[in-house]
Amino acid sequence: MIDCLAALHSAGVIPFLAGALLLVAVVVGVLLGGIRRRRGEMSRRVVAVLLVLVLGGGGVGIGLVVAVGDGPASAARDAACLTPASGGPTRSAMTPRAISADRDVAFASGGVTYHGSYRGPVDPSNPGEEGRSVPAVVIVVGTGAVDRNGDAPTLATEAYRWLADRLSAAGVASLRYDKLGTGSTGLGAYAADPGAMIDLGYDRLRVQPIRDALVFVAAQPGVDPHRLLLLGHSEGGADVLLAATDLRGAPPLAGLVLLEPAYTRILDIVARQFTVQIDAAVAGGAMTAVDAVTLEGWMARGVEQIRMQDPPFPAPEPLPLPAATGLTAVYRDTIASNIYGADPAQMVITHAYRTRYGKEYDAVDPERLAPQVAIPTLITCGTKDFNTPCGDGAPGSGVRAVSDAFRPGIAHFARLPDMVHVLRDVGSADPSTPADQLAHPFSTALQKQLGAFVAPFTEEPAP
Repeated sequence: MIDCLAALHSAGVIPFLAGALLLVAVVVGVLLGGIRRRRGEMSRRVVAVLLVLVLGGGGVGIGLVVAVGDGPASAARDAACLTPASGGPTRSAMTPRAISADRDVAFASGGVTYHGSYRGPVDPSNPGEEGRSVPAVVIVVGTGAVDRNGDAPTLATEAYRWLADRLSAAGVASLRYDKLGTGSTGLGAYAADPGAMIDLGYDRLRVQPIRDALVFVAAQPGVDPHRLLLLGHSEGGADVLLAATDLRGAPPLAGLVLLEPAYTRILDIVARQFTVQIDAAVAGGAMTAVDAVTLEGWMARGVEQIRMQDPPFPAPEPLPLPAATGLTAVYRDTIASNIYGADPAQMVITHAYRTRYGKEYDAVDPERLAPQVAIPTLITCGTKDFNTPCGDGAPGSGVRAVSDAFRPGIAHFARLPDMVHVLRDVGSADPSTPADQLAHPFSTALQKQLGAFVAPFTEEPAP
């Protein structure tokens, strides 16, 4: 396993009620930048952020916050971490089989029809002179109101479509689908009565669809059911680990790809990121220290209640700081919707954690799941990914700790220079807004890592 470190803050994905995650994704850059500027200029930038919240609508759970990397001192480590995974068969000179364009498909899981985009062999009835079938990947999306392509109602990242493009170029079939609450899937059978989901758990609503997607893909013409992979991004990374370690009748897997995965229990991630951002607001003069202590204490009590009690949870305590305005009110309301929220229609999109679903999601610990995996795994972290940072290797500090938890020889850890959570390479820039991040190209370092990892799977197994 490669020893790749990054001196980054520990933080993670924060799923907010519609629009709130988009705010948090921007606020850190605004505040940290504002500390170095005049108070008036910072105030104008905060107002701009609030306008984004008001006008933006849905949140983007695949994350859009940037952290500062560790500079030129990391150059040697970056080079080491960009070495493609080794140990698998060497790829021959065979041309990859042609993969089709997107085809709309649907599969059933738990009484819900999930809609997705499938790409398989162009002519599955004619495998070619070599008689080759193809490997296939199920792409599992992250948190937020993001659909199969990585697009939210107010912001299109196209991250998952780009991943499908890369897999197609390598001769790999793929399926990406709209998770419950998004895209064409919507709330499915629960649309007329979202409250019917309140007693349902995380496995049924979030993980079982992954297993059923694998069954669907394995049955497609021209796909080799012995060469199936799962690719998960952000929350999807934790979900992929859950499915891989508990297949429950789904076909066996040949490999895993964990891109910027959730790296520890989600309420620890949420609480830590809120704390970092609230403290930055205090440092920038946008919030008083007294209000910060009030909000952080209220948040901590909410987390403890979720972990110590069982649903149905009692009514939450009254909202603190009722006269709060500005950024203080925004943080109060987003903590309320996450830590104290119980809206079933939101819990499957951006998470209302005071539910059975939220409690079971919080019980997921990727570091505990990793040692159970016995198949080749690629795991990445971007050096400018604030949402899922590399960390220092300490438990709960970041993605590197998850990588270290795999058994020796299983995981290949790739630390990708200048990449943010939406898989863009921002170079030497430090963009603080989603639009600024999306103006940068997708990471070529990630493209190389992904290509090198899937290449051995495109070789037809020896008879």
